[in-house]
Amino acid sequence: MTLNRSRKQLPSTWDKNGLGSDGKRCLEVTGLKIKYVGPGDEDKDAASVRADHPVPFDVSLYYYEVQVVNKGRDGFVGIGFSTQDVSLNRLPGWEPHSYGYHGDDGMAFESCGTGKPYGPIFATGDIVGSLLNRATKTISFTKNGLDLGVAFTNVNEDVLYPSVGLRTPDEEVPWTSVLLCNVVANFGSSSFTGDVSSLEADALQCIQESVQQTQVPFPVQDGDPVGMLLFDYLVHEGLWSTANRVAQDILLGRVQVSEQDRQDVQMQRQVQEHIVAGQIPQAMAVIEQAAPGTLGSHPRIKFQLLCQQFVEMVRVKDDKGAVVFGRSSLSTASNTSADHELLQDALSLIAYDEPQSSPQGYLLGDQHKLDLAATVNAAILQQKGRWPESKLERLLKQLRVVARELCAIGEPSAGLLDLPKVVTEEGLRS
Repeated sequence: MTLNRSRKQLPSTWDKNGLGSDGKRCLEVTGLKIKYVGPGDEDKDAASVRADHPVPFDVSLYYYEVQVVNKGRDGFVGIGFSTQDVSLNRLPGWEPHSYGYHGDDGMAFESCGTGKPYGPIFATGDIVGSLLNRATKTISFTKNGLDLGVAFTNVNEDVLYPSVGLRTPDEEVPWTSVLLCNVVANFGSSSFTGDVSSLEADALQCIQESVQQTQVPFPVQDGDPVGMLLFDYLVHEGLWSTANRVAQDILLGRVQVSEQDRQDVQMQRQVQEHIVAGQIPQAMAVIEQAAPGTLGSHPRIKFQLLCQQFVEMVRVKDDKGAVVFGRSSLSTASNTSADHELLQDALSLIAYDEPQSSPQGYLLGDQHKLDLAATVNAAILQQKGRWPESKLERLLKQLRVVARELCAIGEPSAGLLDLPKVVTEEGLRS
C-alpha cells in the first residue's frame, strides 16, 4: 500500500509470468498466494517471485504484508524488495540489488549470501510487513504489527519490486499435492496488521525535523524575517492592534502601520460591504475613488459587477427594471465565453418565482458576493501597483508549487509532505 498518492500503477498481485526457471519448477502462484512445490533439498532449489508492478517512483512510502500460512520444515522464507534484473532463482537479499528479511534465522540480507542480525525469526501464522521509505532511503520490517526498525540504509535503487522467496520442504506431504510452504500477501486490499498511520507519522516527523534543522541565510534589513512576514500579513488583513504589537515586541519598533495601509484596507472593506449588501453602484463608485481606472483595466470584473447589479434587481422583484438594465448595459458588455455563461445564468433567474432555489441561485448567495468582492479588491491593489496577497500567502503558494514540481520529478520527501497540515498544525506546534 502506498502512503501517498501515485499517478502510476501500484503492485497488486504476484507476477507468475515472470518466474525464473526454478520458480516455474518450484512455485505455484495463485493471485496473492504462493506455494512451494519443489524438492527444497538445498539452496539451488530456492525460488522467488516479484509483484506485477514496481513501487512507483513518485511514492515516498510503500508498505505491504505477507502472512506465513505454513513455514514448512525449516522456515526458509525471505521477504523484501528486488530490482527487475535480479535472479529469481535465489531468495531476496542473496543477489545484488535485492533486500530480504529471512524467517529461519531473523537475519537481514543485502546483495549477498551473508546476512546480519536483525530481528526475531518468523514462522507459521506470523504476519511480516515490509516498508520502503524513499525519503530516508531505508527498508524496515514489522512482525505481527510490531515495528522492528530499520534493516537497510542507503537504498538507492530507483525501481524496486516487492519480492518473496521460498525454499522450505515440509516433513509431511499430503498425497494430493506437494505443498511444502505456503504464504499469502496483502498489497492493501484489506486492513494491515502493522500500524500504517504510525509508520507514516514517524516518517513525516523525520522530514520535518530535517527541515527545521536546516539553516537558511535570510538577510532582512528590518529584522526578524518571520516577524516581518507576520507583520505584513496582519497589516494586509487590517488587524492594526496586533500588527502594532508585533512591530513593537518582535521587530523592536523598526516598522509601523502606515496611514496608506489603513486607508487601503478600509477602502477594501467598504467595497466588500457594498457588494454583500447588493449596493453595486456604490461599490463601483468606491472602486474608482480608491484606484481610478480599475474597472477600465479589468473589463471582466466590470462585467461581473454589472451582472450582479442585474441579479440584485431580480432579488427585489424589479423584473421590468432588470430587463431594461440587461438590454442597455449587459447585452453589449459580454465579450468572452465566460461572460456569456455568466450572463445566461443571470438572465435565467427571471424565469423562476423563487430564484434563490433555482440552479443559478448561487448568484444570490453571500459566498458568491464575498468571492466577487475578493476579486475586485485584488484588482484594486493590482491597479495601485501592490500585491493582492500578503507576502506570507505568496510564500505558501510558492511552497505548494515547489512541492508539486518536486513530486513530478520523483523527490520522495515532497511526495510525503502534506503542506497544509504541516504549516497549520504540525509546524505551528513545533
